[in-house]
Amino acid sequence: MSSPGAHRPAAELEQALGLSFRDRGLLIQALTHRSYVNETGGSDTDSYERLEFLGDVVVRLIVSEELFRRLPECDEGGLTRRWTTLLSQRALAAAARDLGLAEYILLGRGFEASGGRSGDAVLGDVMESVIAAIYLDQGNTAACDFVLRALEASLDAACRPDWRPDNPKAELQELLQGQGKPTPGYRVVASSGPSHQPSFEVEVATGEQVLGSGAGSSKSAAEVAAARAALAALSEG
Repeated sequence: MSSPGAHRPAAELEQALGLSFRDRGLLIQALTHRSYVNETGGSDTDSYERLEFLGDVVVRLIVSEELFRRLPECDEGGLTRRWTTLLSQRALAAAARDLGLAEYILLGRGFEASGGRSGDAVLGDVMESVIAAIYLDQGNTAACDFVLRALEASLDAACRPDWRPDNPKAELQELLQGQGKPTPGYRVVASSGPSHQPSFEVEVATGEQVLGSGAGSSKSAAEVAAARAALAALSEG
């Protein structure tokens, strides 16, 4: 299978991941974006979306069990905060980048031209779909090994006693309150993309002062990106 967009063959990815699929078609499907299917005349079920659905459940269970095992003194709230951070779209996308998955995704030309290959939404989804493909083809142990290896650094950080959740919106609000400034407000300044792959741009401001802007596949994700940009700008100032 070849893509309208630039990519590298799945067999190369198998070697990079240290895996040998019994059914390489599962891995190829895990890398196939809906835009590629639309441009090549396939059906909706040929994309990675079904695998993404399963992978979401698999990775949640693996990470939940690992946190439960490694943090016997941590209460439910503490476990949930760590779990939420580790399984955020941003965190899964970062793991996908570390593994080099972006180079292997099958994309349509239009989506490729829009920069979709590098976005957190696609990379986070592909990470989950690859996990599902490994689970179906190699079994639970292989999937668990893959997840724990891919998330090793962030899991280790989350299990440290001094761990703090990655919550830019709360951090920004706390910073501004400490400076006696108004609570930050968020507003959508632009939206684009089809209904199944929307993109939002959000600005964050305190009073009349715009502090930063960010983009994301949901309003919530865009707000987090805007808060993170504002924190970076304020630290430089």
